[in-house]
Amino acid sequence: MPEIGPEHPLTYRQEIAEPIFQLIRSGESMAVVGLASMGKSRLLRFLLRPDVQAHYLGDASPATWLVRVDGNRLATVSEWGLYELLLTALIEAASGQLEAGVVDWLGGLRREVILSENALLARRYVELATQVLCRQQPLRLCLVCDEFDECYRSLPASSLHNLRFLRDADRYSLCYLLLLRDHPARLRSPDDHEGFYELFSRSILGLKPYMLADGRRVLAQLAVRRRFPLTAQQEELLLHLSGAHPGLMVVLFDRFLRAKEGDPVEGPAEEVVRWALAQEPVSEECRRVWNGLGQDEQLALSRLVQGGGVPPALRELLLLKGLLQEVEGGRTVFGSPLLREYVRTQASIDGDSFRLDEPSAALWVEGRRVSDLTRLEFELLRYLYRRRGQVCSREEILGALYPDERIEAIGGDNRVDSLMRHLRRAVEPVPEQPRYLLTVRGHGYRLVDKPEPTR
Repeated sequence: MPEIGPEHPLTYRQEIAEPIFQLIRSGESMAVVGLASMGKSRLLRFLLRPDVQAHYLGDASPATWLVRVDGNRLATVSEWGLYELLLTALIEAASGQLEAGVVDWLGGLRREVILSENALLARRYVELATQVLCRQQPLRLCLVCDEFDECYRSLPASSLHNLRFLRDADRYSLCYLLLLRDHPARLRSPDDHEGFYELFSRSILGLKPYMLADGRRVLAQLAVRRRFPLTAQQEELLLHLSGAHPGLMVVLFDRFLRAKEGDPVEGPAEEVVRWALAQEPVSEECRRVWNGLGQDEQLALSRLVQGGGVPPALRELLLLKGLLQEVEGGRTVFGSPLLREYVRTQASIDGDSFRLDEPSAALWVEGRRVSDLTRLEFELLRYLYRRRGQVCSREEILGALYPDERIEAIGGDNRVDSLMRHLRRAVEPVPEQPRYLLTVRGHGYRLVDKPEPTR
């Protein structure tokens, strides 16, 4: 292995750096999805290095700017806040790169935007600034929107529409790179900003665990920095247990460094997994990964660890995020034995085949998220869920759903039975053979959150 230093070689993260720069060269936008502690910040620092850009962009490198737009610096989640941040990022990129007069002019635009707090003025100034940079300089700009989940989720749809207009005004001279923790279609519906979503919908890349060469190099860097040389067996064990997940690699290395005599750091992998999960920093890192997932993803992983299947859409998402890997024969397995064991321990979630989260009005059934319930269907579901396991008569249900109306006036039992048929079609995996919304003949209905054994 070449000499180990603080800088990564040009081949670092080549599996994702290469397609990113290919898209930038083509003027195309993209989104990169990476879980907590998967190394998005380290990847971004690498992408911003001049030698890396020269390596991938060649002769186009001097006139191509990757401009970091850090979502954590957003003054306010608003249209005005977004444009002020964009102007700030452009000024910082231009400083030392362009003539002082151009930088001063950009600074003047930003001062007016700050003093006015006028969203329309800010938008026009951003349009003017990008036009000058793209057409008069001329430059190719890639606006790298880092830590952008909350911005993407909460910004007004008009802001995202205007980002699309900004790109269209200088087509192929301006593009976007979004760095996100979740798939953009899960952060907000593409329907309310279809034009912006269309820019990168076909180029959503997953930031996955390290390739083996990068993983070994990072471990070597840690060994040099911490003055703790690893044996070949320990190195392979660390890579295997972590699945080369960057965050898990670091905490596992630290635990190996602090291991006491008798700790199974060179024992069978199963023993090391149990020992590692008993270490608070390791279990906390697993918890961070777990808590960064949606409940439908958590349920899907729980089903997988119990030998069940994963719905195709969730399987693709978990493959994109690098939590699962596809092996020979088309089987899907966990990338990290450590994460697999952690998921197995989440018994409180593993056991919930049917789960309703009332604050978010979200329902998961066997790893599938159910949406588009009508108001009455959801009210019926919520009433039964709050009393799960109990038999609820039709009269009780009618009284809960129509508290201000007489039962005779609203159709009685037929109204409840019709509503239940619609709810079963939306919720049950096989509506004709309900597993969760059960009929108790002669009494009413009962909801269970786990299928009952077949008699």
